[in-house]
Amino acid sequence: MPNILLVEDEPLWQQGITLLLNAEDDFNLIHVVDNADDAEIIFEAQTPDILLIDWKIKGNRDGLELAAKLSSKATPNRIILVTGSPPDQIPPHPYRYVPKPQIAIRLVEEIRAAMIPMDLSKVPSGH
Repeated sequence: MPNILLVEDEPLWQQGITLLLNAEDDFNLIHVVDNADDAEIIFEAQTPDILLIDWKIKGNRDGLELAAKLSSKATPNRIILVTGSPPDQIPPHPYRYVPKPQIAIRLVEEIRAAMIPMDLSKVPSGH
């Protein structure tokens, strides 16, 4: 059962994503925060398996900055960017991406895909 941290600053999206995740018996939403500083504190204390991060969050850092910092400690494949911004407006990034209009359709499948163990034999050497 993956432990999930949601970093989202809009209360309506916090509630909607929480309801969606709680409807899945095998997901454990451990915390919802609205900024990078609180997300880092929760991450250090509880080490979630999945990070759901909105691009535009409260505070002096955006979700991509947070993801970049945490990717050195988390599996980058398990960071999912969740945003209402169109893909062409988001700076290039290596993370999974679910546009908010498609959350109900795609979020659960992206979390499940992120939890599939990586086949390390297919990772190029030196990485």
